[in-house]
Amino acid sequence: MDRDKFEQIRNDDLPENLDLNDEFKLTSDVMENTDLSVFVTGPAGTGKTTLEKYFIANTKKKVVVLAPTGVAALKAGGQTIHSFFRFPPKLIDKSDIRRVLHSGLIQNLDMVIIDEVSMCRADLMDGIDYALRINREIDEPFGGVQMAFFGDLFQLPPVVEKEAREVLKKKYSTPYFFSAKVFDELDVKYIELSKIYRQINIQFIELLNRIRNKRHTEEDLKLLNTRVRKIATRSSPNGIIVLTTTNYLASTINQDRLAKLPGREYSYKAIITGKFDVSSYPTDTDIRLKEGAQIILIKNDFAGRWVNGTLAKVAGLSDNSIQVDINGSIHEVIMASWHKIEYQYNEQEDKVESKIVGTFEQFPLRLAWALTIHKGQGQTLDKLILDLGHGAFTHGQVYVALSRCTSLDGITLKRPVIHSDVIFDNRIYEFRERFVNLL
Repeated sequence: MDRDKFEQIRNDDLPENLDLNDEFKLTSDVMENTDLSVFVTGPAGTGKTTLEKYFIANTKKKVVVLAPTGVAALKAGGQTIHSFFRFPPKLIDKSDIRRVLHSGLIQNLDMVIIDEVSMCRADLMDGIDYALRINREIDEPFGGVQMAFFGDLFQLPPVVEKEAREVLKKKYSTPYFFSAKVFDELDVKYIELSKIYRQINIQFIELLNRIRNKRHTEEDLKLLNTRVRKIATRSSPNGIIVLTTTNYLASTINQDRLAKLPGREYSYKAIITGKFDVSSYPTDTDIRLKEGAQIILIKNDFAGRWVNGTLAKVAGLSDNSIQVDINGSIHEVIMASWHKIEYQYNEQEDKVESKIVGTFEQFPLRLAWALTIHKGQGQTLDKLILDLGHGAFTHGQVYVALSRCTSLDGITLKRPVIHSDVIFDNRIYEFRERFVNLL
C-alpha cells in the first residue's frame, strides 16, 4: 500500500480544527528534531492520541506504531507488538526471541512509538528491547532506536494472568512497563500534557484529578454522589450509555433492551479477509439491530457528520442499509473498513511502508445502551450512567469511567461511589524515579 493512501487513512482520524497548542508543538519538536526517547503522558482528555496521529502524519522519520492489543493497534493505525516481533502469547523470555524476516525494516527505523504503554508489562518491554538489539545488531537500549511511549499510568493497568504473577514478582518490582530492566540503561524524557479538552468545568476537572490520584476527600464523594439516582439500567432513557464493570452485565443490558423493541430484527455480517485476529475485531461480526436501537458510532465520518463516540438511534433499516438519527438529523451509515497492517522496508527508496494484510468490513457501530468501562476507554460522552455492580475491581477503573463524561451534570450513578471503589496502585509512582528526575 502506498504511503499517501495509508496516511490518508490516518488523517481521517484527526480533528478538522486541530488545536496545535504549545505542549503539542514542544512534544512534536522533541520527537522530530532530537534523538531523545520520550514518555508522553497526561490525564484523560488531554489529546495524547491526537498528538500521536498528528506527529505520524507529519514526521519525516521512518516510524512504526506498535500497541499491546489489537484494538489499541487499530485505533493507533499500527501493528501489535506481538505480531511485529513474532512474540509468543505468554511471558516473554530472551529464549523466545529470534531475528525476524523483516529485520531490514527494523535496522532502518528511526523511531518506534508504543501506544497505550500503560497496558504493557515489564517483560514485554524487555522483550522489545532485546528484539531490537538482535535485529539491529546494536547492543544498546532498544537497539539504539528512538522510543516514544504514549499512555497514562493512572488509567487501566496491564493484565497479568494468574500463571504469570509469581514469576513477574520475582523478576520485577512491578508488572508495569517502567520496571523493565532496560530503563536502568536508558534516559527517557518525561512529558506530561496538561490542557484538558474533554471537560471545561474547573471544579469537575479538579475532582477528576483528585480521584485519578486517589487524593479525593469526603466532600468530593459527597459532591459526586449528588448524581445518584434510582434508575433501572435495563430501562434507562435513550441517549445515555450505561458503563459497567463486566462484559456480562453490558451484554445482558444490550440484548434485553433490543429484545424489548417492537419490529423486525435485521442482521449485518462482517466481511473479513486476510489476517485479522478475533481479538482485534472492532465490533461484532454479526450486528443485530431494530429500529429504535441505541448505538454508538465507532469510527470518524469522512464528511464530519459524526465522530468516534457519537451516540445515535437507529432510524431506518433494510437488508443492506442503516439510517441513524443524530440529534434529529437522519444520516445513512455505510460500511467501513479496518485494516490490519504490517510494516516493511523499501530499501530502494529508504522508507518504511505499511502493507495491509487483513481487512474487517462492517458497519462502524455497536449496540450502546451499555458498554464496559474498558471498551469505553478513549470515548467522550455527554451523558452516562455508571453501574459499578458489586464494585470496581482494578486500578483506575472509576477514574476512567467518570472521565469519559464532559460534565458532572452528565453523570448518573446507580449507587454511591465509596472509597473502596477508587482503587489505586501506588506502585505506579515508581515511574517517577525512572523518568521524572531526568527532566
